[in-house]
Amino acid sequence: MTMKAIFERKPSDFNLRSFKVSKTIRLPIEIFENVLQNPLRDYAFIQENIEQMHCDSSGVYHCLLLTGEGRNDGLLVESEGYGYCRYASYVPNISALTSPALQQFNQKLTKAVDYIVSTGTQNTTEGNWIIGFDELAQQTGFEHDFNITDTLLDMLHEREEVANVELDDSSIDMCYYLNFCPQYGGRPEESEPEQLPESTMPVSRLKDLLHLHWEDIHLLHKDVEVQPATIVELDEHTLTDAGKEVWADVLDAEVVKIYNGYYGLQMELDKVKPSRLEEFSAMLAGYCPVSDCEKWVTQEESIPSQSPQMK
Repeated sequence: MTMKAIFERKPSDFNLRSFKVSKTIRLPIEIFENVLQNPLRDYAFIQENIEQMHCDSSGVYHCLLLTGEGRNDGLLVESEGYGYCRYASYVPNISALTSPALQQFNQKLTKAVDYIVSTGTQNTTEGNWIIGFDELAQQTGFEHDFNITDTLLDMLHEREEVANVELDDSSIDMCYYLNFCPQYGGRPEESEPEQLPESTMPVSRLKDLLHLHWEDIHLLHKDVEVQPATIVELDEHTLTDAGKEVWADVLDAEVVKIYNGYYGLQMELDKVKPSRLEEFSAMLAGYCPVSDCEKWVTQEESIPSQSPQMK
């Protein structure tokens, strides 16, 4: 999202002041544009509202909020008894200023999102974390309401730390990118990955390696901890044409490395959704409806023999 703001070159400091909006004035668009371009001119609407503007004994600026018809930005003005913008501050988005209830709502949502992300990333050891709505209400005052579920989800997905979010009636199931999780250090049982010979190192994508016959392999995501199912056999004959079409995004995943790890033979992939990778592994492990399995997976009698034929 692109917005506008005022940038100062090499500012010595930002002298922040407390303020209250005494009155909002919505101007015709051309007049508001003129104020932005010529703030030191005298304006009748400022002169007529001088009594609305002052700095009180606590140092709080009582201001006019100027904005234009159809605009969402504005200008805070404290004229100090004059008819021009003697003190002014540009506001890119005035929605919270024009509605105290909306401002309180935004603050509560922001606090809840910050708590969910900071608590999860700082405590998870595997990238996953579940936070109950009761805990969230106790810690942040956020009360779960299905009417604002989409807003909460959108705000969580906007955070760079978040890989995936799932909600149920009582909790939020979070999945974070592992580079934001300081407690993640690999499983204690897992030793340094044992690299396979150069001849079997990944070429580029998963589908490029299926000319080889893989047994008891586990597909993992590069950044997100997933629970891999054991794929007993995987090669170019495993999927039917329909299966290759449905799972094309997984077959196009980039292969990062192949090594012997905690689960045994592991292949680490990137450029694919973690959820799709999990579903693909589960499907090949037999955790899917029989009708889907018959459509996507080549049946045993149709698989060409792996052994050379004697002539």
